[in-house]
Amino acid sequence: MGTGFGLRLAADLLLPPPSTGGPATEPVVNLRAHVRDTVRYVMVDEYQDTNPMQEQLIAGLIQFGANLCVVGDDDQTIYQWRASAVNNILTFTTRHSSAKTVTLNENFRSSKAVVDLASRVAEGIDPSRRLSKSMIASGHQSYDRGDLLALSFSTPQEEAAWICDRIEWMVGLPFTDRAGAPPRGLAYSDFAGLFRSVSGDADPLVTEMRARGIRYIIKGLSRLFQTPEVQAAKTCFDYISGTVDGDAVVTAWTDARLGLREEALKRGVKILDEARGWAEGMPWDTYTIQGTYQRFLGEVGVREEHLTAEVGRERSELAFYNLGRFSTAIGDYERIHFLSSPPDRFATFAKWLEHQAGDYYEESDAEAGYARPDAVTIATVHQAKGMQWPAVFVPCMRRNRFPSKRQGGLGVFHIVPEAAVNDADRYRGSEDDERRLFYVAATRAQKYLVLSFSPGPGKLYQRESQFFAEATRNTYVLTQKAARPDESTLNRLPSTPLSDTPDIVFSFSELKYLFECPYQFKLRFLYGFDSPLQKELGYGKSLHDVMAEVHKRAVKGDIVDTTEVEALVDRHLHAPFAPEPLKEQLRNAAIRSVHRYLRENGPRLALTEHSEQPVEVHLTQGVTVSGRIDLIRRLDTGEQSIVDFKSKERAQADAVTRDQLHIYVAGYEELSGKRADLVEVLNLDEGSRSSREEVNDALLKEISGKVAKAGDQLRHNDMPRKTSWCGTCAACDFAAICRDRPSTP
Repeated sequence: MGTGFGLRLAADLLLPPPSTGGPATEPVVNLRAHVRDTVRYVMVDEYQDTNPMQEQLIAGLIQFGANLCVVGDDDQTIYQWRASAVNNILTFTTRHSSAKTVTLNENFRSSKAVVDLASRVAEGIDPSRRLSKSMIASGHQSYDRGDLLALSFSTPQEEAAWICDRIEWMVGLPFTDRAGAPPRGLAYSDFAGLFRSVSGDADPLVTEMRARGIRYIIKGLSRLFQTPEVQAAKTCFDYISGTVDGDAVVTAWTDARLGLREEALKRGVKILDEARGWAEGMPWDTYTIQGTYQRFLGEVGVREEHLTAEVGRERSELAFYNLGRFSTAIGDYERIHFLSSPPDRFATFAKWLEHQAGDYYEESDAEAGYARPDAVTIATVHQAKGMQWPAVFVPCMRRNRFPSKRQGGLGVFHIVPEAAVNDADRYRGSEDDERRLFYVAATRAQKYLVLSFSPGPGKLYQRESQFFAEATRNTYVLTQKAARPDESTLNRLPSTPLSDTPDIVFSFSELKYLFECPYQFKLRFLYGFDSPLQKELGYGKSLHDVMAEVHKRAVKGDIVDTTEVEALVDRHLHAPFAPEPLKEQLRNAAIRSVHRYLRENGPRLALTEHSEQPVEVHLTQGVTVSGRIDLIRRLDTGEQSIVDFKSKERAQADAVTRDQLHIYVAGYEELSGKRADLVEVLNLDEGSRSSREEVNDALLKEISGKVAKAGDQLRHNDMPRKTSWCGTCAACDFAAICRDRPSTP
């Protein structure tokens, strides 16, 4: 079930029930009643990007009188092609006549020159389609003549060469991130090249950067598949599907220049041979795409310490970043095709990489968690929304490209009647929409902004964009390359990437990985490596959801009895990767677990106080931990207990669970002012032990220190692996790309 379907279902469930004249059927979980009884405040950020379905959902959430606060900027409505409707924010005060409007018109990011240029861009929008406002530069960034440029070039190659020259010259220039902070030298990660279309226009710049050895990342996943290390990874799956030989695999990885040895690569080919050797009768999950990929990487020596020694820290970090994002793409694909036979799964994956993967992620802004390598960012303007850089380049400012012309030919409205779509014209885009997009591009820059034009391929793209022409009329903008200042006056500093993350929010599921092994956290959340899929995936979550319904109903006085168990399990069991025989086994196991739980805990269901209680806890400065408490209940003794449900699939180390429960104790106390007496782990697996202990004040204090350390580790990219092989390593999904397993005597 996709996210869009889930939102539509929720929005529809919040509608008033139709009047049928007969008795109303009460749903098992009454969403309208839950919203009526619990929702008091609704806050919507980026409101300008909401679509009609989301607007219906918002209306459903506030229908019983909840307070509504929306925050947005109509000048930044840039997702019309995703159905966002600027009318939602333009007509908000008309639809909510008692609304109070607060205008936040101070820009603390950009210099006065950038703000002036962006303001004039926005003022070109049709006044009837824009909320009136004036932006004021209120930040600390200074303006110096030459910060803003609008330059024309004869060819895209000349344009790309000048941009690379400029970046190389600017590295090390002093830059101050915050008022009162000491300056640092600009680094590659302080630069961005923003395009109206990366796929259409970025090749010359990418080619020039690669030739010069300028590190770069292409935001999202669309161009990931053209990086040398991912091209090499692709040959692994071409080999398994039989379209290339082993020598091609060795050559591709050698050409990626990661310092890998030929003999190691030949050992890696043998790993691929195992996947090719799958035969009928073997389990379908014997060889997964993800598992084969990571085993290959481990066998050939793709490990950070090895790559760092061979090609340097920066190249190693960038390679791992790209290989981790490729792992993310594998996970996306394999979740859909897991139940295909291995030969079909590998063959179709290779074809998908060849023919579809780039288009599939064309406007994806998915990134690998917290990662920000020291590399120039190349992105579409859409992908850059919400980000900022000291220096921004907007190349290829061509008429019919930026602003983009309306596309002809076949489209969605040749299939779906326009009359069936509310405000259908917004999907086509307009010059005002393109102007908003240009406004977003300009306001990504903190100090330096370069707009440039070169004629593109074909007759359509030979002339300068009207937006480019407008920029040349701004008095802050130079239209000729300025002479470079005397080097002795520049006060250059060592190139230092911005690495601080002052405020960090962890979910407990993220924090537990840091507690278990910092390097595992780095691989998973900074680089984006995904775990190989397991057939049983989803079983533990399904049991958890059954428990949630049981206790949510208990809070309302509706006590579940044993006659409902099978219906409960059938309603919640979701094991999408389990073949039918296994799915039936999981169903039977779940039914036994729920019967056993009700037999042992049925008399206490009436003592349930909260189920799935969200909490946030601030155990140390600058770090927030969020999570949901499975169950808060009273015991027969009158003591209050915080409970975590556990099963094999959702298992984690006992020490980590103790930490989690004590964090939840602190979070619940912060929320309610009440200190729980006990923490419990209730194991839902047959024959497994549960645990119960009093809240430990000493442990709470110790955990505060661990959370503070976790925040510092993330801020300083200090996430070492375990000093030696241990039980955590043995259970880790990423052991193959971390270290060798010890040999068995």
